[in-house]
Amino acid sequence: MRMSLIGRVLQGVSLVALGVILAFGAFMTWIKWYPSDEDPKNIDYVLWTHGLNKNMNLDHAVAGMAHDAGAANLVKGLSKDQIKDRFGYTLLIQQGTPYLQGCYKNTHSPGEVGTIPAGKDVIYLRDSPWMVILDSGRAVDLVLCKGY
Repeated sequence: MRMSLIGRVLQGVSLVALGVILAFGAFMTWIKWYPSDEDPKNIDYVLWTHGLNKNMNLDHAVAGMAHDAGAANLVKGLSKDQIKDRFGYTLLIQQGTPYLQGCYKNTHSPGEVGTIPAGKDVIYLRDSPWMVILDSGRAVDLVLCKGY
């Protein structure tokens, strides 16, 4: 038995409607399961990492990076100006808290091989424990200063 044109159209519309309902349900579940914008699985954070959320609380974004396995990819290859655009502001070593300055001193001794090779520049992301290592003005690594 052949289905009429109207029957095929109704079947197609029904399948599309079902797909929309399922997608909406999955999206709402995602939002409910990851409500904190400091969570790297939160929709706001995910959109921010792809440059699609300009209203992200940048302090929360930087905090969420501590649980993001791909945090270094958010800065690698960026210039200082691009990092400032993405994170709002950065701090030089001298502007960092004594704790952050201690982290730098602990990971870098002139003439010694350490986390930060000699000749590299360092900036901090906002007032966070994230230290960005720059080589020739481009970010090459990201170090989380905690428990040094």
